[in-house]
Amino acid sequence: MIKYIKSLSILLLLFSFLCTVSLVADENGNETEDYKKIRENTIKYGIGSQVIDLVSQLKEEENDRYNDLLVELFETTGNNSLRIGIVGLFSTLEDDSLVNKVYTILEEYEDLSSELVLSSISYIAQFQNTAITDRLFELAEALQSEVATAAIRAIGESGEKENGRRLLQFSENDDFRDELEPSLIYALGELQYREAVDYLIEIALDEDQSNSHRWRACEALGKIGGEESFQTIKSLLNDDDSYLRSYAVNALSGFKEERTLDILIDALRDDFWRVRVGALGALEKIGSPAALDVLEYKVYNDPDVRNVRYAALKALGSIESQKAYSILRELYGKKTEHLLLRKEALRILVEKDLNSSLKIINSVIDDEWSEENSEILDYTCRQLSLTRSSSLKEVFKRMLIHPRSINIMLYGLRGIRLNEFTSLKPDVEVLTGSGYARSVRQLARSVLEDL
Repeated sequence: MIKYIKSLSILLLLFSFLCTVSLVADENGNETEDYKKIRENTIKYGIGSQVIDLVSQLKEEENDRYNDLLVELFETTGNNSLRIGIVGLFSTLEDDSLVNKVYTILEEYEDLSSELVLSSISYIAQFQNTAITDRLFELAEALQSEVATAAIRAIGESGEKENGRRLLQFSENDDFRDELEPSLIYALGELQYREAVDYLIEIALDEDQSNSHRWRACEALGKIGGEESFQTIKSLLNDDDSYLRSYAVNALSGFKEERTLDILIDALRDDFWRVRVGALGALEKIGSPAALDVLEYKVYNDPDVRNVRYAALKALGSIESQKAYSILRELYGKKTEHLLLRKEALRILVEKDLNSSLKIINSVIDDEWSEENSEILDYTCRQLSLTRSSSLKEVFKRMLIHPRSINIMLYGLRGIRLNEFTSLKPDVEVLTGSGYARSVRQLARSVLEDL
């Protein structure tokens, strides 16, 4: 009797699920008219939590079908949570049809919750014009620091250099608050406002300033560029503050290679690992073959494996040369090397130099094939299963017959489906037999349908 009740329960759940699916979508996966009506009525008449849940679903789906109704709801509701959810949806969709409503409510921002004001600032910042920027400047004078900070940062993202002049003037007011300076520094850097260079240099070089202000000023100078900025950033590489040195190295990535390459290579001697990682990140952006030797040294010899050696490996992968790929192949093939590094080396090789790397990939597969729970074998097969290449057919065929690992068999099936290797249908068919795990049989049948 108990088994019967359990079976009946399962059948009822399955029936309910199928009914829901048929209600939600037609044969083409589109919303049915009944389902649209339910959603429309939820927006019109549902309680707050129901509407918020629906808005979250629409956001996840990137669904704009109900935006007209939501604009009406935003205007009429006094529910702050609903308004915040609606603003978040329109922000995700980059839909400007709510801009005028949000602009209007921000006129009385002091009567709104700070969360609604912050989400509204984030939304209208995407659609800045003179009126919106003026409203943001009003909000920059708000007593709530979090609101003023958000407004200043939003102005920095306007892309209008003229706003840099207004911001700099704003900082000269007697009532300008110190806690707003970090956001002001950020905004001036984002706007690349050259007239702010003297102001930023003064902050960056002032040892009496807070460390975080100096870090941000250094970062902003890197975005603005210019000779004065370059010389200031260069001088900060010798500062006693190790974090400031790391910001300085990162800031150098905005300048031309011929000016920065030797400086970045020298920064790899710094005892603070963040400075070395910053230098390697900049070298990765440059991708210069002139850095090959020092990167090879760092990949194998830096004492920090997880941060510095990993960053050196990525920088090496940015250099499109066979010597760089050869170093990566050698590291990937070494059993004694750290697994994190071997994995990253393989990822780069599969993405950038697969055909030349198949020999070492097959060699690693051979060496690890009989190992119990080999992580590098599992990672290798998974990475290949995500790759389109006609040269992988035999590799995937081999994965189907691994003696123990279900995962590897699944990777082989996925790779065959991705690459549409129809000639391997007989090999896939074998895996639908009763002697294989259920997950393997199910995927094999699915792959056969797709081939």
